[in-house]
Amino acid sequence: MKRSYIRKILDAIDKDTISFAGGLPNEDLFPLKQISKASKKVLKDKSSLQYSKSQGIDSLREKIANFYTKVYNLKTTKDEILITTGSQQAFDIILKSLSVNNLIVESPSYIGALSAFRILKKNIKDFKTFEQLNNILKKDEVLYSISDYQNPSTYTYTKKQRKEVANILKEKDAYLIEDAAYSLLNFEGKIKKPICTFYKDKSYHLGTFSKIVAPGLRVGWIRANKELIEKIIVVKESLDLHTSTFNQMILDKYLEDNNIFKHIEKNAKNYKKRMNYMADCMEKYLPNFEFKRPKGGMFIYGKFNNINDSMDLATKALEKKVAFVPAQVFYFDEQKSNEARFNFTNCNFKETKKGIKILAELTK
Repeated sequence: MKRSYIRKILDAIDKDTISFAGGLPNEDLFPLKQISKASKKVLKDKSSLQYSKSQGIDSLREKIANFYTKVYNLKTTKDEILITTGSQQAFDIILKSLSVNNLIVESPSYIGALSAFRILKKNIKDFKTFEQLNNILKKDEVLYSISDYQNPSTYTYTKKQRKEVANILKEKDAYLIEDAAYSLLNFEGKIKKPICTFYKDKSYHLGTFSKIVAPGLRVGWIRANKELIEKIIVVKESLDLHTSTFNQMILDKYLEDNNIFKHIEKNAKNYKKRMNYMADCMEKYLPNFEFKRPKGGMFIYGKFNNINDSMDLATKALEKKVAFVPAQVFYFDEQKSNEARFNFTNCNFKETKKGIKILAELTK
């Protein structure tokens, strides 16, 4: 067992480091005034500091259920929502509720999920094509998928591909963990139906307020049918009894008093500008880095055509006070790679340009 590369990097960097590493939302976009007002209102209620339901407070689950019904066009009730302490906790809760040893992941995949799977001593198999997925997925095994703006690759499934994955899952009678951390961060406000819309019975859909409001509150959720929710509540209770009552009530009040989708739209517009600026800098100063501009999310992903090992470059870059994530850590077998992931949401334009120029010098 070892720590997440990204968490170690975040511990290692300081205020002088230009960081393209972690998936950090931009702090200037946090709704500080609105959260402050919500906090003051919540603190007038003594129950905000009390124990609460393991499944989560009713009114917050009701609002999240409405997201699914109205935005994803997936009819959902509050009984089909479980509040988690950040989306990351969902992996632990779900897998401890299932008697499953084998997990199938796309290659590359989210490092946080890979870390959770490893520490639970699960057997991990990877796929790059749906044909490979169809060949390796077996009954009651688990498929982990990010259908929108994949972390790290930024790839998004088409509607046809979502249906194809759903059909494979139906045929194999397997479980789906669908991670939707970035699904609402489309630069044009276009939101696609999740895979679980086409495959409901054995699916878990994960959401989080970390990318759309603030990660410090550590509030996420799992959407699943009632039978699955009843099983995972037992695990949730064994881990932390319930997610912070206070933080849940703050978000509930924030959602009650504000239009979160206007806030998301504001964030998406800002992120599109930041993405395009970083992409322009890469094309000008780092022409040997090959990538496609994403249509949403928080990352640019690509490959260096003039180097073989992005981990070596990342080590040298950190010495020059620039941090990014080499793709090696996104492969479950940690194979050497010339690919890399860059976060564009957390740096200003000046830092972005400076950081890309430093990398350009290192790759000459």
